[in-house]
Amino acid sequence: MSDEKHGCPCCSGELGRYFEIAGEGFAARNVIALKQDTLARTARAKRQGHAIAGSAALKLYSRSDDSCSEAHLSTRIYTGGPVLTMDAEFSTAEAIAIKGKSILAVGALKDVQAAAGEEAELIDLKGRAIMPGFIDPHTHIVIGALMAQSMEYAGVTRFDSKADVLAHIAKLASERPKGEWIVCSNYAPMLQGDGAPLFRDDMDAVAPGHPVAVMNTSGHIMYANSMALDLAGITEDVVDPPYGKYGRDENERLNGEIFNGAVYVQVMRAWGGMKAAEPVSAILQTCQDFARVGLTTMSELALGNLTQGIGDWGILQQAAQTGELAQRIRAYSHYSFDDQVDEAAIGPGVGDDLVRLSGIKMIADGSNQGLTGLQRSPYLSSDDCGLQYMTVDEMKAVLRKRGSEGWQIAIHGNGDKGIDNILEAIEAVQAEGVDLKSLRLRIEHCSILHDEQIAKMKALGVSASFLIGHVHYWGTAMRDRIFGLEKAEKLDRCASLEAAGIGYTLHSDYFVTEPHPLHMVQMAVTRNTWKEPEYVLSPAERASLETALRAITSEAAWQLGSDHEIGSLEPGKRADFVILDADPRSVDPHDIRNIRVLETWMNGRQTWSVPAT
Repeated sequence: MSDEKHGCPCCSGELGRYFEIAGEGFAARNVIALKQDTLARTARAKRQGHAIAGSAALKLYSRSDDSCSEAHLSTRIYTGGPVLTMDAEFSTAEAIAIKGKSILAVGALKDVQAAAGEEAELIDLKGRAIMPGFIDPHTHIVIGALMAQSMEYAGVTRFDSKADVLAHIAKLASERPKGEWIVCSNYAPMLQGDGAPLFRDDMDAVAPGHPVAVMNTSGHIMYANSMALDLAGITEDVVDPPYGKYGRDENERLNGEIFNGAVYVQVMRAWGGMKAAEPVSAILQTCQDFARVGLTTMSELALGNLTQGIGDWGILQQAAQTGELAQRIRAYSHYSFDDQVDEAAIGPGVGDDLVRLSGIKMIADGSNQGLTGLQRSPYLSSDDCGLQYMTVDEMKAVLRKRGSEGWQIAIHGNGDKGIDNILEAIEAVQAEGVDLKSLRLRIEHCSILHDEQIAKMKALGVSASFLIGHVHYWGTAMRDRIFGLEKAEKLDRCASLEAAGIGYTLHSDYFVTEPHPLHMVQMAVTRNTWKEPEYVLSPAERASLETALRAITSEAAWQLGSDHEIGSLEPGKRADFVILDADPRSVDPHDIRNIRVLETWMNGRQTWSVPAT
């Protein structure tokens, strides 16, 4: 039952509804106010003469430090270690000068010193390396941050097995007063339990006296123990609704599995933890946590999911206004909320260098590991080919409208047939005369690719963004349970895209996997799998180190339309950089993830440093 079909939780537009707890949750309290605030800001901007469409940036808010001159700010020169610029030549410099929020000079030490002046502070790197700040071009920071604030993470990057998850629940139960809820997220039966769910009896045994609920990593299934079921008013005589199901054992007793969020919302109501959700504080805290792994820019690839509309943009604005964001955020509005984007008259590029609305997100199909990615041929041992979320005509309509308005468009596509449909829609609209090629269209996940699709992507000017965790975490499942070896080897074809001259990026799809850019680089260049560490899925598709590093820096900046300001260490760009304890080019590829981020700087402000010992 754990292999029940499910879509992609972060892309479906559904997950935010789980925060609407019987009219009392965050969305119900704040969505109207946030929407009205966003519309009011837009109206003020219009009255003040700001542009609202095309590629011009619309200032919906301002921060007092934006207008400050940098002339009086101190200048620092870093030297004594490699400066990996990630520029077009992949050059390494001897020194870099930072002045205020910007990069002043990069190059030979004597030239950098001449540009910086005699008053500049000289900092010895002592062999450590400097790189541009890391960029994750596909996350779901709004919903993900709220889940991190409200739930205990129980996914594969923390626990290897079902036994480990249950041991952690037992530990939490021993630390908390009787009757207090224990709520976790991201349990993956296919990876952690060899297909076994967390049954009510499992959780009853380790947490007596506590209601326990654990969300499946899909977001479409929840596991609840006996006390949680009782508090939710779910009894043995409950009848399955048309849109969901209650799991039962061989004796027809409830086993604790609940399928579909519209059904397990009863458990969420009984818990009530979402009533106290504070999205701005959650985003600030989560972003601060991610500064530890060197992230200076993140994305939001389904803006609108939380408040079911334009209110999410207001949340990001509020977070930016605090002056405490540790990453820049580039947001893509979920296509299902297009009417609210039109109502607000918001155009591409709205925002500023910290928080900006970059594009529109569309969804072609579901999830391969959820057996809903749309395939040319059926899944292994099945006659099912997955689900189509948008038809070709529906995609063409959005591409035609939003492409004509100058929006960048990112399209989720996992299965090979789903990707066929995306490319067909793009080709048709370009043939109509809409200039899509200049808009940097991206296929998100772009999981299963055939050679002829790669050739078509090249011709159409379409790039890819890979959830490289599909290879590492789900690689053996793709081989043994989902596709079979031949098709699994077409997963995340890094080397083939590089050979074809097609750019690609690496992303976490947070909260699906945890953002860890250097680990993502390691996954791409080794393609070792989590379940079988010595096994390499499709060795011929290993990424080159240069291209993998670009995938989390310069290429990611380009995909997000921000390469003019971030992504490489070049004069005039923003001072977003990391200091590492080793040069990624000098370590064994299997040790890249172990490189420590010693310092993270965003906009010339230090957002993370290793605590002094």
